[in-house]
Amino acid sequence: MKLGYNTWSTPTLPFGEVVRTLARIGYDSVEVTVCEGWPTDALTATDEDVAGWRTAAGEVGLEISSVTANAPLVCDDETWAGSRRRLMRSFEVAALLGAGAALPVSLGAHRPKGPLLGGNPPPIVAQTTWDADRQLIEDRFGELAELATAAGCAVALEPHSGAVVSTPEQALAVLAAVASPTLGVNLDISHFAVRDFDLEGVVAALLPHTLVVEVKDHVRTDDGFDFLVPGEGEFAYVPFLSQLDSLGYGGTVSVEISVRRQAKPGFDEVAAAELSYSTLARAFAEAGVRRGPDGRGGEA
Repeated sequence: MKLGYNTWSTPTLPFGEVVRTLARIGYDSVEVTVCEGWPTDALTATDEDVAGWRTAAGEVGLEISSVTANAPLVCDDETWAGSRRRLMRSFEVAALLGAGAALPVSLGAHRPKGPLLGGNPPPIVAQTTWDADRQLIEDRFGELAELATAAGCAVALEPHSGAVVSTPEQALAVLAAVASPTLGVNLDISHFAVRDFDLEGVVAALLPHTLVVEVKDHVRTDDGFDFLVPGEGEFAYVPFLSQLDSLGYGGTVSVEISVRRQAKPGFDEVAAAELSYSTLARAFAEAGVRRGPDGRGGEA
């Protein structure tokens, strides 16, 4: 198993600086966010830029594990045309980064939101329109699976506490309807940990279909929850990693810091990566989970 970091967590830092920092800290891999406003925005990057990212990661020994490419999916046709264009370019970027490997591209099934960056991200609010939107979601993920197959990458649907697809059952229903080997799941366990889900049951249900695994931290509050940096909250990483290992998962577990945590005063992108690493590396060791390029290679 490998320990990675998502550049979702570092929106102000150039990619080269990020991978050098992650390698110094000790990470095994990097997940590349290509959303609007990030330095690695798919729509502003040239093929030469993307090749440079791949080279930069390789030079410091980091594997590129996946791509994050959120765009509105539950929306009108005009908005969808823009999302589709962005996602098609994101698939092209993933294919270039994968250099022959079908990298997964993660996205949720959500409605349009306000700007994520800039210090005032929108609140995480449940989007409870699954019954009304199910057919649209299944159709659009079916289209995306075809586009991803043609591009040479995969698609990872992320069940999200603030999206229309928010439960394991809903995610599995989309996968069953699309019935494409190109479509799988992004298992970000935090979106279940902040709600009243049986986490072992969630992992058991989704892991057979999982292409990406992500973690963050959280604390439950009287009026909901706050997402935090790993090591600041209450998530139990050791049993989670132990279950992944016992079920044979040998891929990457990537840290993703919520934009809501990033927006709090005093947030430091490098310090967050360092705290996340120390927290997760210790959890790997306590769980007895070995780290390495083949998922069983070296000690945590």
